[in-house]
Amino acid sequence: MIVRELTNGSALVITQEGHADVAAQFAAHWGNEQFSRIEPYRSMMFGTTYHDSGHREMEADLPINVEKGVPYMFRGAPPGLRRREDDVANALWIRSRDPYASLVVAMHHSGLRKRRYDTVRVKRSDGGNGASADEAPLGLDAAFEDLEGWQQEVAQELGMSDSSARDSFWHNYRLLQVFDLLSLHFCCDGYQGDQLKELTLEQVPVKSGSSEVVELHLTPIDRNVVRVTPYPFDESPLRVSVQARCVVPLVAAPAELGQEEYYHAPRELVTWEFTR
Repeated sequence: MIVRELTNGSALVITQEGHADVAAQFAAHWGNEQFSRIEPYRSMMFGTTYHDSGHREMEADLPINVEKGVPYMFRGAPPGLRRREDDVANALWIRSRDPYASLVVAMHHSGLRKRRYDTVRVKRSDGGNGASADEAPLGLDAAFEDLEGWQQEVAQELGMSDSSARDSFWHNYRLLQVFDLLSLHFCCDGYQGDQLKELTLEQVPVKSGSSEVVELHLTPIDRNVVRVTPYPFDESPLRVSVQARCVVPLVAAPAELGQEEYYHAPRELVTWEFTR
């Protein structure tokens, strides 16, 4: 779950598949005269839509953080609740329907534990990149070296020994990081109280087959209205929405009551508008 605390004491709770759907809305509209459209389109849409469906097993149990009175946030959940093997099972489920999508998703989850292979990242005020001084930068080669047995089989089936195929795939991996980070910003990370904050993403790829990257700047200009520079989408304005539950935290109450509050909570459609 994604849990964003509001200043009125309530919390907006969004499922991981809701977060993934926000990422998929960005993916669906990515591309214009400056930015390449995702390709293969259906595979990338399938992978983006289901890239976090491994969380469904944890969310189905609806574990409640009784100290806060809300479901556990995906960050900081006890290891016993956040079962990493479910990510593997999800990637294999995706493979049965779309091998290309499964490889992108598997690489995405491996990269989360390795600074997204030093690709797209949120710009920090101190200029750091999250790596220690003695750590070598990661990249395409490191990502492919991390592929496990079944993932290597998929890579071979998809012809990833060809350098142009690998470069195209690497472009798509990096785009998934863009979509994921954008969604996380608007679902949870991008708020100071109830106000949206500015965001800059570094090393955003521009076109497949090109090494050009840009900084993507997102600046709130009104409540839930954001200017994006340079503008990467195929229409302006672009409206993106997610369904959230407005939960009243039941601090220190039994977990069963916290679950009931989650199920009782009214649904709210949260919408953002993106413009040039």
